Amino acid sequence: MSIYRRTERYAPTDLRVDEEARAAGNPASAREDWRKRRKTEPANGLLKPTFAWASTLPVEAQPRSLMYKFPRIANLLAAMWPDPNSFRRYMDDLLVDKRGNRQGFPVDVLKELFELRAYYDEVHPDTSRPWESIKRNG
Repeated sequence: MSIYRRTERYAPTDLRVDEEARAAGNPASAREDWRKRRKTEPANGLLKPTFAWASTLPVEAQPRSLMYKFPRIANLLAAMWPDPNSFRRYMDDLLVDKRGNRQGFPVDVLKELFELRAYYDEVHPDTSRPWESIKRNG
Protein backbone atom coordinates (compact mmCIF):
# COMPACT_ATOMS: atom_id res chain seq x y z
CA MET A 1 0.00 0.00 0.00
CA SER A 2 1.38 3.40 -1.02
CA ILE A 3 1.23 6.58 1.05
CA TYR A 4 0.54 8.60 -2.10
CA ARG A 5 -2.96 9.07 -3.46
CA ARG A 6 -3.68 8.34 -7.02
CA THR A 7 -5.36 11.35 -8.58
CA GLU A 8 -6.88 9.52 -11.51
CA ARG A 9 -9.51 8.09 -9.16
CA TYR A 10 -11.31 11.43 -8.96
CA ALA A 11 -13.00 13.16 -11.85
CA PRO A 12 -11.59 16.66 -12.46
CA THR A 13 -15.05 18.18 -11.97
CA ASP A 14 -15.21 16.76 -8.45
CA LEU A 15 -12.06 18.61 -7.43
CA ARG A 16 -13.02 22.02 -8.76
CA VAL A 17 -15.71 24.34 -7.48
CA ASP A 18 -17.11 26.69 -10.08
CA GLU A 19 -17.83 30.29 -9.11
CA GLU A 20 -21.45 29.82 -10.13
CA ALA A 21 -21.82 26.78 -7.89
CA ARG A 22 -20.14 28.63 -5.01
CA ALA A 23 -22.46 31.64 -5.34
CA ALA A 24 -25.56 29.43 -5.71
CA GLY A 25 -24.59 27.26 -2.74
CA ASN A 26 -24.09 30.14 -0.29
CA PRO A 27 -25.71 33.34 -1.57
CA ALA A 28 -25.42 35.25 1.72
CA SER A 29 -21.63 34.92 1.96
CA ALA A 30 -21.16 35.93 -1.67
CA ARG A 31 -22.78 39.29 -0.96
CA GLU A 32 -21.25 39.83 2.48
CA ASP A 33 -19.08 42.89 2.94
CA TRP A 34 -15.79 41.52 4.29
CA ARG A 35 -14.53 44.94 5.35
CA LYS A 36 -16.89 44.76 8.32
CA ARG A 37 -15.37 41.45 9.40
CA ARG A 38 -11.80 42.75 9.55
CA LYS A 39 -10.16 43.59 12.84
CA THR A 40 -11.06 46.97 14.19
CA GLU A 41 -8.85 49.91 13.42
CA PRO A 42 -6.59 51.31 16.13
CA ALA A 43 -8.01 54.12 18.23
CA ASN A 44 -7.87 57.20 16.04
CA GLY A 45 -8.68 59.57 18.88
CA LEU A 46 -6.67 60.53 21.92
CA LEU A 47 -6.96 58.17 24.85
CA LYS A 48 -7.12 59.32 28.48
CA PRO A 49 -3.68 57.84 29.31
CA THR A 50 -2.23 59.94 26.47
CA PHE A 51 -3.63 63.12 28.02
CA ALA A 52 -2.21 62.09 31.38
CA TRP A 53 1.19 61.34 29.83
CA ALA A 54 1.32 64.65 27.96
CA SER A 55 0.45 66.60 31.10
CA THR A 56 3.52 65.16 32.86
CA LEU A 57 5.84 66.51 30.16
CA PRO A 58 7.37 69.99 30.28
CA VAL A 59 5.47 72.52 28.18
CA GLU A 60 8.24 72.73 25.56
CA ALA A 61 8.20 68.93 25.11
CA GLN A 62 4.42 68.46 24.92
CA PRO A 63 3.49 67.29 21.41
CA ARG A 64 0.28 69.32 21.01
CA SER A 65 0.21 69.41 17.20
CA LEU A 66 1.03 65.71 17.06
CA MET A 67 -1.81 64.94 19.45
CA TYR A 68 -4.23 66.99 17.36
CA LYS A 69 -3.14 65.88 13.88
CA PHE A 70 -1.92 62.32 14.56
CA PRO A 71 -3.63 61.05 17.73
CA ARG A 72 -2.90 57.39 16.95
CA ILE A 73 0.84 58.08 16.93
CA ALA A 74 0.58 60.08 20.16
CA ASN A 75 -1.24 57.15 21.79
CA LEU A 76 1.55 54.79 20.76
CA LEU A 77 4.27 57.13 22.00
CA ALA A 78 2.53 57.45 25.35
CA ALA A 79 2.22 53.67 25.63
CA MET A 80 5.89 53.13 24.75
CA TRP A 81 7.24 55.89 26.99
CA PRO A 82 8.27 53.56 29.87
CA ASP A 83 10.20 51.19 27.55
CA PRO A 84 13.32 52.95 26.20
CA ASN A 85 14.13 50.39 23.50
CA SER A 86 10.62 50.36 22.07
CA PHE A 87 10.26 54.12 22.29
CA ARG A 88 13.57 54.82 20.53
CA ARG A 89 12.91 52.23 17.85
CA TYR A 90 9.45 53.67 17.14
CA MET A 91 10.79 57.24 17.07
CA ASP A 92 13.49 56.19 14.63
CA ASP A 93 10.85 54.60 12.41
CA LEU A 94 8.84 57.82 12.50
CA LEU A 95 11.76 60.10 11.74
CA VAL A 96 13.58 58.00 9.13
CA ASP A 97 11.83 57.03 5.89
CA LYS A 98 12.91 53.45 5.24
CA ARG A 99 10.35 52.87 2.47
CA GLY A 100 11.31 55.85 0.35
CA ASN A 101 7.76 56.86 -0.52
CA ARG A 102 6.40 58.52 2.61
CA GLN A 103 5.04 62.03 2.58
CA GLY A 104 6.51 63.06 5.92
CA PHE A 105 5.14 65.08 8.79
CA PRO A 106 4.21 68.76 8.77
CA VAL A 107 7.00 70.99 10.04
CA ASP A 108 5.32 71.73 13.39
CA VAL A 109 4.81 68.02 14.12
CA LEU A 110 8.35 67.17 13.04
CA LYS A 111 9.72 69.87 15.35
CA GLU A 112 7.71 68.44 18.24
CA LEU A 113 8.95 64.93 17.54
CA PHE A 114 12.57 66.10 17.63
CA GLU A 115 11.97 68.04 20.87
CA LEU A 116 10.25 65.04 22.42
CA ARG A 117 13.13 62.79 21.41
CA ALA A 118 15.67 65.21 22.89
CA TYR A 119 13.72 65.40 26.15
CA TYR A 120 13.43 61.62 26.26
CA ASP A 121 17.18 61.26 25.85
CA GLU A 122 17.67 63.62 28.83
CA VAL A 123 15.26 61.68 31.03
CA HIS A 124 16.27 58.21 29.85
CA PRO A 125 19.93 58.34 28.81
CA ASP A 126 20.86 55.60 26.39
CA THR A 127 23.41 53.37 28.11
CA SER A 128 23.92 51.11 25.10
CA ARG A 129 26.21 53.53 23.25
CA PRO A 130 29.58 51.80 23.03
CA TRP A 131 31.56 54.98 22.28
CA GLU A 132 30.58 56.49 25.65
CA SER A 133 31.97 53.50 27.53
CA ILE A 134 35.21 53.87 25.57
CA LYS A 135 35.46 57.55 26.56
CA ARG A 136 34.91 56.71 30.22
CA ASN A 137 37.43 53.86 30.23
CA GLY A 138 39.99 55.42 27.96
